[in-house]
Amino acid sequence: MMNKGPIPIRIYQEFVKRDWPELPVVAQDALASFLVDLQKNPDNPEVVTRAQRDSSGRLSLEFSPGYAVYWQIARDEFDTFGQPLRIEVLAILKTAVTFSEMGKGPVAAGDSPAADRRGLAERVYSRRTLLGDLAIWGTLHVRRGTREPIGWIVDSWSQGGPPFLNPKMHWVSLPDYKLHLMRLNVDFNSTLEIFPEDENIESERLVFVRATVKQWEREWLEEEAKRVS
Repeated sequence: MMNKGPIPIRIYQEFVKRDWPELPVVAQDALASFLVDLQKNPDNPEVVTRAQRDSSGRLSLEFSPGYAVYWQIARDEFDTFGQPLRIEVLAILKTAVTFSEMGKGPVAAGDSPAADRRGLAERVYSRRTLLGDLAIWGTLHVRRGTREPIGWIVDSWSQGGPPFLNPKMHWVSLPDYKLHLMRLNVDFNSTLEIFPEDENIESERLVFVRATVKQWEREWLEEEAKRVS
């Protein structure tokens, strides 16, 4: 039986006191409108196409410049069509990420010894690709102020078939396209720790990620050229 009206929505506990007050008014308005529209049509194909989906089925979308919402849809597993039961809003985050690169040579005078390179990266582009049983999503990040591309956050895995890759996240540095181990600390003000290159990466994953990221970058550059022309 199809839903006749908006489905319920559940928002994480810290939202009202911690994150909502930090949003600019324009972002508050955009978020409220987006969530109400999502309740009316949780499987809106336009939203699903634009959203980024991870290996657990969680979705994210930039609802206002600089801010993204993360959510998942709880479904009736006993219903043939998997009708949505409720929307679960998991987090509201700034798309800018504070990053630190560990072990990248000597620390410059005046820098903190805790990390060799620090900066603020902004997410400007996101993609998701399937190739047979292989899946990947990724976000391109640029240095704030200069818009210099500095790397991709990617998550890659296989969906029930060979080569049977478990989900794993990497930082693909630019311009050398090396796949680094990383830790993403997700919060309203997220941080990213970048570690040395992954020396134990599976060959199938390495080839798939490298080829996909290069293709995404070509597409992003084409879109950027159209945007500024």
